[in-house]
Amino acid sequence: VLLFMCESTNVEREGYSMSERVVGETLDKIFASNLKRRLIIATFASNVYRVQQILNLASKYKRKVAFLGRSMVNVAETASKIGELYIPDGVLVDIDRIKNIQDKDLVIISTGSQGEPMSALSRMASDDFNQVKIDHNDTIIISASPIPGNERSIYNVINNLYRKGAEVVYES
Repeated sequence: VLLFMCESTNVEREGYSMSERVVGETLDKIFASNLKRRLIIATFASNVYRVQQILNLASKYKRKVAFLGRSMVNVAETASKIGELYIPDGVLVDIDRIKNIQDKDLVIISTGSQGEPMSALSRMASDDFNQVKIDHNDTIIISASPIPGNERSIYNVINNLYRKGAEVVYES
């Protein structure tokens, strides 16, 4: 090796980031403690392993899953086609059909973990998304650490979600 270069978003933070196993265990605890609430989980669409963990937990807790956000739908479809994402039979539901599903039986996997203005989570938080209206029976999980510079956008989204009565689980 003549040269090795890499980057890390949080290189300036002391300590270690959580392992995916710990993230999975934490998500499992959140699923178990929110049995009667709708879960909306925002994560990076490119984090196929995290999406797989959520799908597995949804299957374990007998919940349907809807993908929300163009990149989330596209990545999930592509990853599934090439065998990198396994979607258990009967788990997936189209976002247009979620009105017929009780909150306790639904998980929405969404884009918007970085507070991007046009992302699905930001649009839900600002009442600009027809298919999903946030209310007091929602638990929103932001399953990603803030990329430096995105903190203000993320906290604006979190504040809007709290104003709607939702519970919000995020890094802190």
